[in-house]
Amino acid sequence: MIEIVNLKKSFRDKKVLQGVSLEIATGETMTIIGRSGCGKSVLLKHIVGLLMPDEGYVRVDGKIISQLSKSELYKLRLRFGFLFQGAALFDSMTVGENVGIALRENTNLSEKEIRKIVAEKLEMVGLPHIEHLKPSELSGGMRKRVGLARALATNPEYIFYDEPTTGLDPIMSDSIDTLIQTLAKTLRVTSVVVTHDMQSVYKVADRVAMMHDGKIYFLGTPDELAKTKDPVIRNFVDRNSYHDVEIEDELERLNKKQASDR
Repeated sequence: MIEIVNLKKSFRDKKVLQGVSLEIATGETMTIIGRSGCGKSVLLKHIVGLLMPDEGYVRVDGKIISQLSKSELYKLRLRFGFLFQGAALFDSMTVGENVGIALRENTNLSEKEIRKIVAEKLEMVGLPHIEHLKPSELSGGMRKRVGLARALATNPEYIFYDEPTTGLDPIMSDSIDTLIQTLAKTLRVTSVVVTHDMQSVYKVADRVAMMHDGKIYFLGTPDELAKTKDPVIRNFVDRNSYHDVEIEDELERLNKKQASDR
């Protein structure tokens, strides 16, 4: 279980997280949505311990991330799988080397055992027998799948997806969504999906958290999200910029500031 309690984070004068609280149950798929710059990826980096909060805490299975030693945090991260937005493959390595890198660096497995695991994970994501290829030889969708195979190599209990369908065509996006669904069911992992893709949200999510103004603005099921009439949520979900509440609020704030400076 992941517990996020009153998490706050600023970068210089910019307040990004302003009291985020959220619980992610073991085995569920939570999608996190919100406009660009609202703090989704920053929140994800706090969960895996890549960033530390100014206030509040993240607790994973009873352990508070910010209180762990380097060795304890390192050990905890072995239970995490992370699919980066651009797949983040090493171009100088083959697919097989990319998928097996965590096993080579963190285990005492033999090369034969590592090759077997690599083959299994590539088979799992629908890409058998491509260990010898370089990332530059793959399409965008295939690169994402290889990135996911690498995330699965250590048999993680938690998988984090950062914009998994960004840059993909609709058919490939749907295949990635189907893969996320399948892995969640077959491996019984806890999944956290950060995305702008509403079709992905409706297909993969058990629950949806929407971030706004540095906090969790909405938390509920995809059905509840679809039925809400809240204007902030509807503008985002329906891609409606005609009546943009956030832009109007920001303009009002700037106008007030300008008036007070006179």
